[in-house]
Amino acid sequence: MYEILRFPIGVMVFAAFLVGTGNLFINPAFDSLYSIDNTYVLRTAEAMYRTGSFLIVNFPVLFLFGMVSRKGTGGITSLSAFAGYAAFILFTMYFSRNDLPGWAYSSMLGISSTSLKIREMMNGVYYPLQTGLIGAVGVAFITLRSFNTTRVRNDYGLFSYISREVSAVIGTVIRAALFGAVLAAVWTFLVSGVQYMINYIAADTTNPVKLAAYGILDRGLSVLNLGTYIRSPFWYGASGGTWVTMAGVSVAGDVNIWRAQTAASSIGGSTGRFITPYYILNMFAVPGLLLAHYTLLTDRIEKRRLRLYYILMGLMSIVMGTLLPIELTLLFTAPLLFGMHLAYTGLLFGALQAMHVYLGFNYAASGTMAVNPGTLVELLTYLHYPSLTVMVLKLLAAGVVSFAAYFFMTRYYYRYLAVDIFRTDALKRLVDGVIEAVGGIDNVKLTNSSPGRLVLTLFDPAKMDAAKIRKLASVRIYETKAGYAITFGAASTMIRQGIDAKMRSYVRQV
Repeated sequence: MYEILRFPIGVMVFAAFLVGTGNLFINPAFDSLYSIDNTYVLRTAEAMYRTGSFLIVNFPVLFLFGMVSRKGTGGITSLSAFAGYAAFILFTMYFSRNDLPGWAYSSMLGISSTSLKIREMMNGVYYPLQTGLIGAVGVAFITLRSFNTTRVRNDYGLFSYISREVSAVIGTVIRAALFGAVLAAVWTFLVSGVQYMINYIAADTTNPVKLAAYGILDRGLSVLNLGTYIRSPFWYGASGGTWVTMAGVSVAGDVNIWRAQTAASSIGGSTGRFITPYYILNMFAVPGLLLAHYTLLTDRIEKRRLRLYYILMGLMSIVMGTLLPIELTLLFTAPLLFGMHLAYTGLLFGALQAMHVYLGFNYAASGTMAVNPGTLVELLTYLHYPSLTVMVLKLLAAGVVSFAAYFFMTRYYYRYLAVDIFRTDALKRLVDGVIEAVGGIDNVKLTNSSPGRLVLTLFDPAKMDAAKIRKLASVRIYETKAGYAITFGAASTMIRQGIDAKMRSYVRQV
């Protein structure tokens, strides 16, 4: 999956960079640190921010294209997927209930509708259901199924005058439309489930257990491109609390309240509880994870080549926030590690609530998906508030602990948990299979690995049997200056450790 989705995830990293860079220039919350009045700089920054936001909001479309793109199809699958996705979201709009919460809908691809004939849709503007990656994955499989069906079509059938390419598009649109209508009916249950959890958490937002549930839901839904489901009610709605200003104006939502309080220089209470953990995740957890990834590289040349990349990614996370692209990568390459991340995130939300540590998000707009709360620059803007000094110190202490936790958790996962956690001898079969495919343990000269691939230097490369390697669930194999690079994903480090153990045993026997 990661090999297929490297393109959309790479675009997400670039989108996060655009959003983060643009935000540094146009966010008025940073005026206490610096002020920029150059109109050309501001125009460029605004354009960068909007471009990045567009890419993040429409990530399901990029995800869809990444899944269906195939060599030699002339772009037919991508065009077919786009047509099918348009039909899908239109049918979710016309066949979904109109009384769901507002956060369940979204103007995807700018689509909206009013009707002069449909009685239930005459009053107001209606939008498609927001199904995130779930809808995109469904349409992707439909597209590939339709394309494969037309490849084996009988050219002498009833509709033989329709080309295979057009047939693929027609089949995709029809199937995607039916999928949209069915999903619209089923989606109501998911929305009801999320609403139940919102009510459960909102009943007592001071309860650490409920804050932990919020944290897990927030990150779990965000990677599915459904973060609005949980964020809108708490960030901008009454579920996140209310506060009355000195002028008697009632403000609802955790983010709105924090912004109003900072504007009035009256920060206090427990506002910011739904944002605080992001400072730790962006500034400490992600850098800890990246450092662990870097230390798992065993090839010194490869380490030197990638050192700047890891440094830049770490700095980008601290200053701009790159949590979502990192989580997407974990989801598709290391699902168990992603689950551990979700569990730690929930623990972090609960622990910070129990410690009464609150630091909010001074954000003027009402976005939920293309925003990066919890960065260093924003933290610096709060240092001149005496009432927040203790909060910041506690947050930094929790951050140091989280950095260490993510560093050791990541290393432990790749070295011991990435494959065969139930000890079914799957790892042994992989190791023995690789050794057999390369011509025996005596043909292995040197081994290296990274969190994604295994590199073997052989005494006699002619003994390599690539066909056997591919049967062992290797994504791809190619020859480099250092030897044969074999992409085994998260299992690569453990396979390398297994081969090294076999090599040591062989040397002792010899």
